[in-house]
Amino acid sequence: MIRKKVNFNTEWLYSPTDSTDGELVDFYDREFEQVSLPHANTLLTRHKGPDFQQQIESYRFISWYRRHFVLDESYRGKRIFIEFEGVASAAEVYVNETYIGEHKGAYTGFSFDITEALNAWGEDNVIAVRVDSTKRSDIPPEGGEVDYCLFGGIVRDVWLIATGECYIDNTFVSTPYIKDGNGTVKNETTVYNKAKEDKELCAATYVLDKDGNIAAKGEKTELVKAGEAYTFSVEINGIQKPELWDITRPYLYRVVTKISDNGKYIDDYEVKTGFRWFEFTEEGFYLNGKPLKLIGVNRHEQWPYLGRAVNRKHQMADADLIKKTGFCAVRCSHYPQNPAFLDRCDELGLIVFEEAPGWQHIGDKAWQEIYKTNIQEMIVRDRNHPSIVSWGTRVNESFDDNELYTTTNNIAKKLDSTRPTHGVRRMESYEDSEFLKNEDIYTVNYQYPEIPRHKPFIITEHSMDWFEGNGFSWAADTKALAFTKTFASVADYYFGNKYCLGGFAWSMFDYNNEVNYTRTENVFYSGLYDIFRTEKMPAYFYMSQKDNKTSPMVYIANYWTGPLSNPVTVMSNCNEVELYINGKLIERLKPNLYLNLPHPMYEFKDVIFEEGEITAVGYVDGKEAARYMRRTPKEASKLVLIPEYSHIVADGSDFTAIKIELTDENGTVLPYADNQISITVTGEGRFIGEKDLKLEGGRGAFYVAGYYKKAGKIQCSVSAEGIEDAFCEIIADAYTEKEISGI
Repeated sequence: MIRKKVNFNTEWLYSPTDSTDGELVDFYDREFEQVSLPHANTLLTRHKGPDFQQQIESYRFISWYRRHFVLDESYRGKRIFIEFEGVASAAEVYVNETYIGEHKGAYTGFSFDITEALNAWGEDNVIAVRVDSTKRSDIPPEGGEVDYCLFGGIVRDVWLIATGECYIDNTFVSTPYIKDGNGTVKNETTVYNKAKEDKELCAATYVLDKDGNIAAKGEKTELVKAGEAYTFSVEINGIQKPELWDITRPYLYRVVTKISDNGKYIDDYEVKTGFRWFEFTEEGFYLNGKPLKLIGVNRHEQWPYLGRAVNRKHQMADADLIKKTGFCAVRCSHYPQNPAFLDRCDELGLIVFEEAPGWQHIGDKAWQEIYKTNIQEMIVRDRNHPSIVSWGTRVNESFDDNELYTTTNNIAKKLDSTRPTHGVRRMESYEDSEFLKNEDIYTVNYQYPEIPRHKPFIITEHSMDWFEGNGFSWAADTKALAFTKTFASVADYYFGNKYCLGGFAWSMFDYNNEVNYTRTENVFYSGLYDIFRTEKMPAYFYMSQKDNKTSPMVYIANYWTGPLSNPVTVMSNCNEVELYINGKLIERLKPNLYLNLPHPMYEFKDVIFEEGEITAVGYVDGKEAARYMRRTPKEASKLVLIPEYSHIVADGSDFTAIKIELTDENGTVLPYADNQISITVTGEGRFIGEKDLKLEGGRGAFYVAGYYKKAGKIQCSVSAEGIEDAFCEIIADAYTEKEISGI
């Protein structure tokens, strides 16, 4: 590859101060803190609390980031760009004291050509970024209340990119149709000519399979005038029997575009694509001609303590967990999410609904112009992802603004005619909201009509059972089951209603929010997983909807603490389930609850509690396929540490979660334990979390991050009064700088 893309995340210098006279553009920075990106301008010291508003306000300030760099001879004659994937919430960029540009918006990326501001090759350059993380009512999603936290800092990756004088700005790769077993790739490539003379350029597109073999090639030659841009449109037909991208086998092709000048390659650009076609009809969603009910979930991009400043590995791990839980679709609520998350959705076969940043509030005309720009940035950035099937062009849960939303839908269709649009209504406006002529999918939250007002129809949020504490990690099993059934009942509804194409559960994870309208110390306990990504009971419901040939499972929705368990609910994808108490068979059942589901639940009635063991055994086609056993919890005995990763990279930003469990002597997690835990971390790592942490439902977690270029061992221990301590060790592996070719 000709293009260079260099990871620019390390060796930044950070100052949590601002200067009104701009002196920090050219400033003696040896006393700045050295940091790696992604970086939170403030690490929160708590994940919840009655005074958590102070934590939210703690990241609302202006800070500066600086980085020194030297370009060697290999960069001579190149155009140099700096690309930011996300800065919260506004950024002013300077290079060698020269103002380069500004970007507004915490959730979309941007890049600047910094070539003209650079010093001579071999000399020191300084990039300085003024990051405004204050409350910005002029920038979406702010201006009203926001039911999530924006956080602050340079919260996503930064890249240094080197290209030729004529370079590719972006490509748009689509697979318009597959006919008679043959596929077509259409590639629109925008090329800028920054040379001083006109250039006759050739754009060649190569479609490569997973093994690197050329499946097809096409090219086009055009005159591009000096200082102007031209969009090459290349359509490649006759790709024989392409492998399809779907939710079970998401085959990806590489599409490489190369620009040449008089036979010499001067720039290249690579994306991945998938051959698939889809359709939203009044009575179903179809992927590659097959009907598919959209079993989806909403995902917020945030973590405790770190906010959004989380590296690619953990972004991708979220996608893995969504897929593992049993979902085929995810809604990016309520903003464009990290590119690494979307990359992983492509690789896993997760269908994505992506939306522009916003929550209920529509600002003035200037605010709306930024919102439109954010939509443009979102679509141009992400339209090559085969996982994305719809663009959200309406502020989440906002009331009608037909002028604005007619415009935003037109923007989406101009930039990408291959995908439909949707706009999420709040439940209060369902009866009155107008379905626009240039809008394609009618989406609403928390409404379950027998016959929808408009079609195609999808529920973009469902299961609103938060105010009674049913979603708490420490909720009684009866309340946790009630919480679980709110998800099961809605899934049962949309599997039984041909007019509802599916639904997106609210939500995948508990999360911090600014509004705190549930009055739960600024944690919204709506998740299938807690804020540390530990599963709660409803997660097992979705696991039970997976294929029983590949993922047979059974789960008892009862903690077996007594004194009476009547009835006992079991979730399973098996054909039949037997229930045993202390080895005695109680009953063998076929599923009998929520019968529209692919795998309904089991309800065992008239079950009498006996202290000891309760076991469920699942059968598929008459053979045992899965079993699950619970024991009556005894007294707290020991702590257990479960690292998410045993190795991290010493790059200054990589980390691992370390989960804590409080168990009895048999290893049973105590579901109602709220013990105070003391945490100690030593060695070549830094602790992120609360050193004195109160468990929730017998569980908790903290994070351990590596220092930059400090490889070694990290020791972790936890203790609590009267309970056996727990220990674990993490290895911080040496970090090596990497250059990535292509895009």
